[in-house]
Amino acid sequence: MSAEVLRLENAQKSFGSVRALKRASFSLHEGEVVALLGDNGAGKSTLIKSISGVHPLDSGQIYVRGAPATIRSARDAIELGIETIHQDTSLAPDLSIARNLFLGREPVKLSFLGVFAPLDRAELRRAASALLRRVGIAKKLDADAPVRTLSGGERQSIAISRAMQFAAKLIILDEPTNNLGLEETHSVLRFIKEMREAGHCVLFITHNIHHVFAVADRIIVMRRGEVTAEFVVADADLLSVESAITGADVATLMREGKSH
Repeated sequence: MSAEVLRLENAQKSFGSVRALKRASFSLHEGEVVALLGDNGAGKSTLIKSISGVHPLDSGQIYVRGAPATIRSARDAIELGIETIHQDTSLAPDLSIARNLFLGREPVKLSFLGVFAPLDRAELRRAASALLRRVGIAKKLDADAPVRTLSGGERQSIAISRAMQFAAKLIILDEPTNNLGLEETHSVLRFIKEMREAGHCVLFITHNIHHVFAVADRIIVMRRGEVTAEFVVADADLLSVESAITGADVATLMREGKSH
C-alpha cells in the first residue's frame, strides 16, 4: 500500500438541525485517483469543503501524512498541500491567463527585494504558455489574454490547470468536466492520469460514472452524510456502484434498465 496522504475519521458537520456529515471516515493514498459519488444531498460537497477549509468540522479528525491536522481556512488547506477546484471556480477576471495560472507564485526579478520585486513578465509568459501546451486543455489560448474573455469551460480549465500545476499532495476536483467540450474533457481525464503517475492523489466528484470507470482506482460512495460503500474499480461493475448510490438493489436496476 502506498503512503497515506489524508485520513478522515468520524467527521461530523451540522448546519442548524441538518446533519450534513455523520461520522464519515475514509483514507486517501499517494498515486491514486479516488471518485467520491453520491446523490444530491449525500454530503459530498460538505465533505470536500471541510477538507478544504470552507466549512470546518464540528467534530472528528483529519490526518495529513499521518499527523493530526487542523483545517480552519482555505489557507490552512493550501499550506498542507491540499488544492481544491470547486464548481464555482474563483479566478481574477481582469488579470491575464498567465497571472491567474501563477497567482501568488509569479516568477520575479531581483527576488531579494521581497514584495517589491518586479514581475519577470517574460518568464511568466513562457511558463504559462508551456503549462497550457502541457495541459492541452486550452487550445490556442494567448497567455496574455484576460480571463474575462474566456468561455465558462475555458475558465474552469485554467483553474484546474493551476491546481494541478502546484498541488503537492492532494488535488480535489468538484465536477471537473462540467461545461467542458469533448476534447477538453478528454484532456482533463488524461491529466488526472498523469497526476496519478507523478505520485499525486486526486479526489474527484462527478455525476458521470463513465468518467469514474475511465480514470479512478477506487470509488467512495456517500449516502445521507455517511460513507456507505467503497469499491476497487478493477473489481466493480456499474450496477453495483449505482445500487450503492441509490440504495436500490441490483435486480431492480436491471429491471429498470431493460424497461428503457
